[in-house]
Amino acid sequence: MDDGIIYQHLVGVSHFQDALTRCAPGQPVRIIHEPDNPHDEMALRVDSMTGETIGYLPRRSPVHIAVHQHGRGVSAVIDSMGMGRACLFGARLSLALCDDVVPIQSHFAGRPAPEAPRGGFRYWVKTPADAVRLLASQR
Repeated sequence: MDDGIIYQHLVGVSHFQDALTRCAPGQPVRIIHEPDNPHDEMALRVDSMTGETIGYLPRRSPVHIAVHQHGRGVSAVIDSMGMGRACLFGARLSLALCDDVVPIQSHFAGRPAPEAPRGGFRYWVKTPADAVRLLASQR
């Protein structure tokens, strides 16, 4: 973290190689919360400005705390791109906290976004049992 800027590499990029090839450094991206993501109910997806998913912020990113516990928004751009050790294309983001609202969308195409609980982001799913209930209620 330097001058209020957080630099963060994307994870899950192996699933989004085609979308990443259509991105460039300096391009803004959107951070989206997926509360019904089957792998992580706190998942923060990263989409290009064309709406293509290019990866996710790591689960242990400090951005998760800012968004989910403090209700902060995030402004982000692609800082750099390149090939990693596994010969996969990857990206590093430059993120800044702001007062924008982080949009909420469903992980599943065609499904409406889950409704936020009263009290905001701090009250999203907290245990695996809550995640199961949330997913069951979406079906």
